[in-house]
Amino acid sequence: MSAGATNELHFDPPGPGFWEQDAVHFPRPMTRYWAEAHPAAFKRGFRELTSYYGMLIDTLDYRYLDGFAYKTVVPVPDSEAPVRFRRAEEAVQGKLWREQLREWDETHKPRSVAAHRELQSVDPDALSDAELVAYLTRCRDHHIEMIYQHMRHTGAAMLPIGDFLAHVGDWTGLPPSELLGLMRGASPVSSGASSELERLIGAITADPAARRVLESDGDPGEALQQLRSLGGEAGAATSAYLDLVGYRLLDGFDISGRYALEMPDTLLRAIRVAVEEEGP
Repeated sequence: MSAGATNELHFDPPGPGFWEQDAVHFPRPMTRYWAEAHPAAFKRGFRELTSYYGMLIDTLDYRYLDGFAYKTVVPVPDSEAPVRFRRAEEAVQGKLWREQLREWDETHKPRSVAAHRELQSVDPDALSDAELVAYLTRCRDHHIEMIYQHMRHTGAAMLPIGDFLAHVGDWTGLPPSELLGLMRGASPVSSGASSELERLIGAITADPAARRVLESDGDPGEALQQLRSLGGEAGAATSAYLDLVGYRLLDGFDISGRYALEMPDTLLRAIRVAVEEEGP
């Protein structure tokens, strides 16, 4: 470095106004893929959430700097506030989150799971270059649609809990951390409950050979493969369960994170606990 030279750090803000780094959801830098796919889909879904429930927030805007996520709150225009107040009253009085939950359980979730399974059933190694490009494009487009869908439905899980915390906190003076303990066990699906897991628990419990494999101290990956290879209900139930959860990310949201089948020890421990406790 020449005499008098300085090593200056230069930082351009994501945009005008106040921006906050989202270190809760994205504590590490995200891939370029995620930084390009996430913001528009998130904004669209969150905008529908706030409109549906009558919030005074229009949406959240995300932008990425060197992979780090920053967000800002975009309020609704003043002229729209009366409409939002009326909608908020309708939402609370009508408990519209129940309607949205029913819509999720009966329509969106089954349709999304079917789409996941269809994409997952494709063997990329069997595709030509052009077919692989088309397949990856389908995967990306589906992923973007799921980001949007996730945000659109988040209110059904968050708003009634927030309403509960606000009111009961005022009545009792207890902190949210203590009140949230009352929700433990209220949503089994949040702990991983599924018909596939229930089937797996029953199949392994009834099959001594499957129990021996599960309780063995060998290589976890080999143990999972042995469970898959078992004849009868145990093998079929294992395959169905792993097809459901095997590609779920275990740490974060980005495609660079590891999925369940890449961490067979964690997956095997989870199955052991579920079988021992007869639940997720």
